[in-house]
Amino acid sequence: MRRILLASLALALLLTAQDRKPKPPEIEFVQVSVHRIDDQLLAADGSLRNTSAKTINKAQIIFEFFAPGKQSITIQKGSPEPDTIEPGDLVEFHLQLRAPARAVQVVLGAEDGSGRDLRVGKPGPYPVE
Repeated sequence: MRRILLASLALALLLTAQDRKPKPPEIEFVQVSVHRIDDQLLAADGSLRNTSAKTINKAQIIFEFFAPGKQSITIQKGSPEPDTIEPGDLVEFHLQLRAPARAVQVVLGAEDGSGRDLRVGKPGPYPVE
């Protein structure tokens, strides 16, 4: 009797865990372009949309660069303008970053002004041209 009770409890826990849907992204990258200006600098241009119901204050875009073979090289951050992104707003960004040697791809992330990671839609990878 005890085994049946434990088995039914475990089954109930598994079924409720499967019913959970992943939360939707808070920021979605609509367009991203990263290209080399010279040996020292990269230009990162694009746009992002606040897809959440909350205002995002002092957002930071996180750029993780990868070498061939998907080896992580470095992580850099940049801030889009304006400091406040209202729900549904589409914001363009134009940033200059240090050019990591051997970088061929970049994956994007985001955090708010308090350092909380934001859920991201369309994080990449994007080519470094």
